[in-house]
Amino acid sequence: MLNLLILIFIVVLLLAVPFVPNRMKGYAALFATLCVTVVSSLAAVSALSGNTTDITIAGNFIWGNVSFVVDPLSAWFILIINLIVVPGTWYSLGYLRGHAPSANFGLHNVMLVWVHVALCLVCMVQNGLAFIFVWEIMSLSSFLLVIFENRQRDVVRAGINYMIQMHISVICLLIAFLIVYQSEGTFDFAGIASYFSTHNPLPVFLLFFVGFGFKAGIVPLHTWLPHAHPAAPSHVSGIMSGVIVKMGIYGIFRIISFLQSDFLLIGNIVLITGMVTGIYGILHASVQKDIKRLLAYCTIENVGLIVMGIGLGLVGQHADNSFLMLAGYGSALFHVLNHALSKLLLFMGAGAVYHNLHTRDMDKMGGLFKVMPRTATLFLIGCLAIAGLPPLNGFLSEFVLFFGFMKGILASSTTESIIIVMGVMAIALIGGLSVLTFTKSFGVMFLGAARTSHPPDLGEPSATRRPQYLIVALMLIVTLTPFASFGLVSDIVSAVFYIPHHSPEMANLSILLQKVSLVMIMFVAIVITLLILRKIATRRLPERKSDTWGCGSTYPAVRAQYTGGSFTKPVGKLFGGLLPFRKKFRRIADNDVFPKSARYAYSYGDCVETFIFTPIGKLFKRFSAVSLHIQDGRLQWYILYGLLFIIAIILLTWLNVI
Repeated sequence: MLNLLILIFIVVLLLAVPFVPNRMKGYAALFATLCVTVVSSLAAVSALSGNTTDITIAGNFIWGNVSFVVDPLSAWFILIINLIVVPGTWYSLGYLRGHAPSANFGLHNVMLVWVHVALCLVCMVQNGLAFIFVWEIMSLSSFLLVIFENRQRDVVRAGINYMIQMHISVICLLIAFLIVYQSEGTFDFAGIASYFSTHNPLPVFLLFFVGFGFKAGIVPLHTWLPHAHPAAPSHVSGIMSGVIVKMGIYGIFRIISFLQSDFLLIGNIVLITGMVTGIYGILHASVQKDIKRLLAYCTIENVGLIVMGIGLGLVGQHADNSFLMLAGYGSALFHVLNHALSKLLLFMGAGAVYHNLHTRDMDKMGGLFKVMPRTATLFLIGCLAIAGLPPLNGFLSEFVLFFGFMKGILASSTTESIIIVMGVMAIALIGGLSVLTFTKSFGVMFLGAARTSHPPDLGEPSATRRPQYLIVALMLIVTLTPFASFGLVSDIVSAVFYIPHHSPEMANLSILLQKVSLVMIMFVAIVITLLILRKIATRRLPERKSDTWGCGSTYPAVRAQYTGGSFTKPVGKLFGGLLPFRKKFRRIADNDVFPKSARYAYSYGDCVETFIFTPIGKLFKRFSAVSLHIQDGRLQWYILYGLLFIIAIILLTWLNVI
């Protein structure tokens, strides 16, 4: 009875948000989000404690009963959703303050609540048709969030691009569910396990993998991401990157939990896809000058790392190796949390900078540390975490993944070891390029001198900074207690993939993480102690100020500083085939006595979009132009089309074709 009353209260609350006055809609959305968070988190914590929540709604002869289940896997993702959506909604109160009079403000806040509910339902529903329904609610509500600035043509184009690709995703998922229904006579998820036990799982798995791959941003299904993230408000970008993209990962995890054979073949496919995705993502991130586009490609890179972990777990499942399963699946689930937190923090920082400068171009920034020191410090913490550097939480999940791959080399056969060695090399390359990328982004944005004149009233927006402190606190909790976080992840992997609890592999990984955490804490303590001792030793010494050493050549011009493009130009040249370079400039002719000022602009295109999807789009456009004469507005032709269709049906029936 209590659960029913709680559900009724939540439904009434969601229906009431649209009718709240515009000036109060942000607070109403935050309150509704907190209510959904409390209810869903209680169910998630209960599931992680061993008490699965199962609510069944009676259906009919077509789709049967619809079950909503909160098991350990869905509980983990629900908790991450709540940890991201609540700070994101809180951040929106300050970020959208200047948009309060807009007619879109009310709809935006309502959609923030609905996307939260849809995300939780996606993790709970256990029926194929119901899953497609809530998946569509999630996609439509996130589409409306993306096109908040719908007066800008690029924003609308990015939103339509996102929506089209999400519907291609739905088509793939629906076909897969229909194939299972045709064989097993049920849309319940249990039918997927039954289908995999009696059929070759590869074709249907690939349909699910492609369908969920669109949402996750797996290469080459990623092209919506670099457009949608820059178009959306920063808190929406953080929520999309943190949890909406991860719904694709959740779907892949849910499907592989039903697999009963072909682990090695599917594992190798997933592993190679993850390597390609990770390297592709960080290569494109390293050369971007738009900070939000850079973060979008960084999301693709981290999705690649997560998919690599899933692939390693599948290889371990084939070899019946509990350690590889724990290291692979565990690192993937652990990295879902770590990436979500650090990426939300980075998008919040980028949003604070955009809020002040109204530009995302890093080459127009510089020197922001002097005027936005707190934002710069928070952004630096996010950069260290997302680059996988100690002592922050991003390092822990990447360390478990790397350690699992190193152990996998010894535990696998020769053929498997070759792919796993490639995985080790991919992680090393991704890690190095990630450090380069975020060194560039932080240095160009916050260090040096301002490349363009800053507004005179430039300061730090405190309303958008408070949620960032909450994210940093959560990151520090994970950093200081990795044995607790990864212990929880290990329990989830054990429950989903039937690994014995308290196995030696689980104990070894937990002890290893404890040692790593202890070393990182000692390192931080030593650094802090040395800084304190330095402060004490130098407090009475006279202070001298002088110009920074300029390597023998000090340039007074601000424009002589390194830009983001010059910083990563060697990477662009080295991987030129994968990074289409575009430049636009005005040459000064030899006979120009009084030449106009020269201008130069550059950008890097997306390899898949440039060489695959753009040509396909042009062919489709030509075909559409050729077929325009079919619809010429004459009623006689339309009647003729109908008659020809009827004749064709009669002939095909007579020939027993249909």
